[in-house]
Amino acid sequence: MKTKGLFLILLLISVATAQSQVIENYNSKISVQKEGGFFSKKERIIIGIDVFSFPQSSFRLKIPNGSTVFVGDKLWFFTEADTIFQIYQWDLRDQFDLERVTEINLTILNNNPETGGISVLKGIFEAGADQLYDSKTLGLDFSKREISDFNDFFTIAIVIILFLFALFKVIFPVVLGFIARPQTVFTAEDFSETGSLQKFFTADVLFYLLLVNLGIALLCMLIWKVSGNPMYFGVVNRDINGLILYWILGSITLIFFSVFKFLSLKVMVSIFDLKKFEFAHFFYLLRIISISLFLVMGFSTYFFFNDQTYLFRVLEISIVIFFWVYLLGVFYMFVIAVNRTTFKNYHLFAYICTAELIPFLILSKMVIG
Repeated sequence: MKTKGLFLILLLISVATAQSQVIENYNSKISVQKEGGFFSKKERIIIGIDVFSFPQSSFRLKIPNGSTVFVGDKLWFFTEADTIFQIYQWDLRDQFDLERVTEINLTILNNNPETGGISVLKGIFEAGADQLYDSKTLGLDFSKREISDFNDFFTIAIVIILFLFALFKVIFPVVLGFIARPQTVFTAEDFSETGSLQKFFTADVLFYLLLVNLGIALLCMLIWKVSGNPMYFGVVNRDINGLILYWILGSITLIFFSVFKFLSLKVMVSIFDLKKFEFAHFFYLLRIISISLFLVMGFSTYFFFNDQTYLFRVLEISIVIFFWVYLLGVFYMFVIAVNRTTFKNYHLFAYICTAELIPFLILSKMVIG
């Protein structure tokens, strides 16, 4: 009897003096989804955590460096170094407005994650084991947190592009009909004597280049935003004035690149003695880019305003399709030029390789890499 009493006393003392107790270990519930694509190669780690039971408990998180952490679909923080911390469950519920939620997903994005380096525990932990953070200590004072202006920026940008498109249609209806008609890709009007535009530095062409490059720059910013790549946070996570500034600067840069592309074609045409082939070449591929851009922007805009869950996947598939369409367009342009012009085939082939295929392969490698 004395032995049993002594054992009970020791048990009570050990429980009373215990300062750490794990209520639930979520490490066995880690789900990994691999995501590989053109713009990011990462793994999405999803952990479903209980945020209702044991309201006085805390979460102890171990997160590797370079991780972006979300609670549900809301951005929480980004780790620049390996991080271990605790946060009260009630604080997490208050800051993310989880009063009516019993369980929510904790999502961790990382380019090179090691699931062994991730740990999520729930319990009553020793105060001195790790530093106990609240949202303000982490720099997450949500009462002062700025909401992303990207949605408003994207809406304004789409309205501006549609307005400029309508204005272009009113001022230059003939040019728009010539460039934007899909059937002209197959009729090869650019390679006839009177079918192609024969001037580049004119108001209609430069206006159209502005319109196309505004769309390309906006599409690039949208891809950077939904990819979640920390490399582009400084560009897409700004206020609306900063986003518009970057959009305009990106569009101007692309316009200069377009002008450089045309001038380089002009130089190569003179080297290969192809007699003004640069106009047919440039405007034929510009037509393919324009039509593809309008289709991708249409799909992207629909998913952006209706269901952003699949938006990044839609953009990935669209980019892959565009690369193949562009490559087929270059090949078809070569076939048309062989049949419609008197240029020597080996001159044409060398010209196409130098002007399109080599830059295309370099760009593909840069994007995929």
